[in-house]
Amino acid sequence: MPTPPDTGSSRQTALSDFLDRAVFVFLALFAVALPFSIKGAERAWKIALILWLLKLVADRRRPWQQPLVLPLLAYVTLSAISTALSPDAYLSWDRMKVVCLYLAGIVVAQNIQRLWQARCLVTLLVLSGFAAAVFTAWQYTYGIGVRVVSVPPSSRLERVGILPNATVIAVAGHSVHTPEQLVHEVQELPPHSRVPVKYIPYMIPQSNVVVAAPEDFVASGLGTPALQLARAKPDRAQGTLGHYVVFAEMLTQVGCMAWALLLASDRRNKTWMVLFAIAFAAIGCALLATGTRAAVASLVLGCFVALLLLAERRARILAIAALTVIALSATIWIQHTRQTRWVDPNDISTQFRVLMWGDGLRLIRQHPWFGVGMETVRLHFHEWNIRGFLEYNVVSHFHSTYVQIAVERGIPALLAWLWFCVAYALFLWRLIARLRIQSRLACAAAVGALGGLVAFTFTSFFHYNLGEEPLALIFFFYWGLAVAMDRILTIPGALDPVHLREGTVVIR
Repeated sequence: MPTPPDTGSSRQTALSDFLDRAVFVFLALFAVALPFSIKGAERAWKIALILWLLKLVADRRRPWQQPLVLPLLAYVTLSAISTALSPDAYLSWDRMKVVCLYLAGIVVAQNIQRLWQARCLVTLLVLSGFAAAVFTAWQYTYGIGVRVVSVPPSSRLERVGILPNATVIAVAGHSVHTPEQLVHEVQELPPHSRVPVKYIPYMIPQSNVVVAAPEDFVASGLGTPALQLARAKPDRAQGTLGHYVVFAEMLTQVGCMAWALLLASDRRNKTWMVLFAIAFAAIGCALLATGTRAAVASLVLGCFVALLLLAERRARILAIAALTVIALSATIWIQHTRQTRWVDPNDISTQFRVLMWGDGLRLIRQHPWFGVGMETVRLHFHEWNIRGFLEYNVVSHFHSTYVQIAVERGIPALLAWLWFCVAYALFLWRLIARLRIQSRLACAAAVGALGGLVAFTFTSFFHYNLGEEPLALIFFFYWGLAVAMDRILTIPGALDPVHLREGTVVIR
């Protein structure tokens, strides 16, 4: 007699397949959200994490063994010990959620099982970066609000906090983009009502909200030359990520991947080549609009690494010319918009960094083993005489990932992070050599990750990029993709169909 079907096993397989597809959908949403929405990217990878854990339970199996776990575990453990010893543990434990963003990379590494999935994720990421660049262009053409060019001194608007060159972006919850819209919204309000006015102070990326009445606008000269209004453009491009430095470094990471995919594009398929070229050009222009020197330099550096590894001899000349144009354009643009050079000791941001680095080295000598605890400097900067905070009246960070880790979590934690970065670079180098004879697409993605690592490592000298959630997420996203592709090489049938052309393996 025929054996009856195992309905329990079939249901388990169906559930596992459903969870597989669901995890990939949310990983795709994660890739799309990275250049646009911090909250969207965070929620997508966390849902993927929960679904993956459910899949492990349903399949009754353990996660795959991953490389680079030991240095990463050392870094997380030393960070946790430092947090437990922190004088303000409630602040430090809150920052541990950023340290644990490596889990996003683990979810990616454990659930990408076919090359087409990796190709889909990196393509979605590049297209999303292109869309972020287009959105930046829209901000510079349509505007982001209404700039208050001038306001009478001691006027009622000035007293509530709206100073010259502030940008009003909403009145009573209604967005405004032109002076005419602002006048219309104010005139539509009852004369004595008090409504929220959302605005962006000059050269400060975060928006503020004040409460004002229509009478405040009228008494300050609304509709007269006394209160001059104009369509506002961003001082420095920041997309939807809230800060131009974060946006710039996100564009750098996506740009390195777009550049690698462009160099590796099959010359017979002009569509993808043109698409990646347009995406890279748009991302480069948006990056220039941020006016962030370190990010532009890191993009050129990361792309140069990809150029050495992927480009053919004839293509290298055009590629080097393109990188030269980016560097020259950045020099001209930064000098025009920020009135400063690449390295300018008279620049305020340079002076602030020098002060922070000096005080950071002092705190490292005083607390070498486990640091002072994450985020504690924000409360104790008077006690510890942090000159940058005191002289510039701003509470920020040490503007260097390496200094920040050593100050907050000690030299051992810094060494553990450097151990991970070096091991990751060597892992990528070996992976690229293996992928070169297997899949040009996968090789390009690994080279893009290596370019991103080089760029991230370079900007870490000048920015605390590891402390910014979207930048940490895309860093570990690339790491997870690299680990997944390393495992894909060992799975029969996981690579796309290939055919030989002049002795080279080419992806169809």
